[in-house]
Amino acid sequence: RIWGLSVIRWSDGKYHGYYGRWPKDLGHDGWLTDTEIVHSVADRPEGPFVPTGVVLVSRNASGWDLANAHNSYAIVAEGKICLYYISNKLAGKSEPVGSNPLPTDQWLRDKARNWKTIRNSQCIGVAIADRPEGPFVRAAKPVVEPSADQPFTNIAVNPAVLFRNGRYVMVMKGDDRARSNESRWFRIQLVGHSVRPEGPFAFQTRPVYSERQTEDAGLFYNQHDQRYFMVCHVMGTRNLALFKSQDSYKWAPADQRVLMQKQVQLEDGTVWNPRRVERPFVLTENGRPTMLYVAVADKDRNGNIAIPLEVKR
Repeated sequence: RIWGLSVIRWSDGKYHGYYGRWPKDLGHDGWLTDTEIVHSVADRPEGPFVPTGVVLVSRNASGWDLANAHNSYAIVAEGKICLYYISNKLAGKSEPVGSNPLPTDQWLRDKARNWKTIRNSQCIGVAIADRPEGPFVRAAKPVVEPSADQPFTNIAVNPAVLFRNGRYVMVMKGDDRARSNESRWFRIQLVGHSVRPEGPFAFQTRPVYSERQTEDAGLFYNQHDQRYFMVCHVMGTRNLALFKSQDSYKWAPADQRVLMQKQVQLEDGTVWNPRRVERPFVLTENGRPTMLYVAVADKDRNGNIAIPLEVKR
């Protein structure tokens, strides 16, 4: 199964995409434990993207990120590719065998006992490379993880990152400490800033949007408007919402509140309503948004699609 595509344009003039994949027989829920991140390349932003190989494997016995590499988000910053991702920090929580620190597949598959532990072990990492195809070197520590002094708890996931004027801007998802408990999670997104790709990121205490649960941010800067924009998945709705910010600290709904409905008009004129439309990523070229990539799931199939954007004035 395939999920989520982030795209950069490199100095070779080609478009390089990064996406997650996991064995189909694990079902959609395999994203939590068995994703690996693949590099692909295309001549045009709409693809087709041809895979060249795995850049981050699903198991990493030598790092904090023992199991999983999911929801990749690639940016170009300071001449390098920074590949953000989420993984499970399971040291001391799983049941490895012998000297091997990795959790066993049996332990990871036991949802009845271990799903909550795995879900609440998720942190954000980054791997950096000089070339799009790698090799990518993983940071030794998580870029973001929950802590008692943060307004989010349990998880730190789904990073969207933008580099501008020597500063890294990140929007990520966590459980709202004030509105979550053992039986109920309320997911929020917070914005943070850092001068280094591996952090630390200083997060604002106020969520980007708190009226509903949100996730899967995509960040971009429109040079024409001189503003930051964020598109995200609003849970319980059939649209992808659009937010704006002048300084990347304070956010509000954009004048156009909905970037797109969660339906796709096909070339033959028919309208497709996939069961899931998530993980929006906006490619910008020459300072303007040009392409929207989203992950879709429908009828036991997963994939990524590209949707051209038209900026109207």
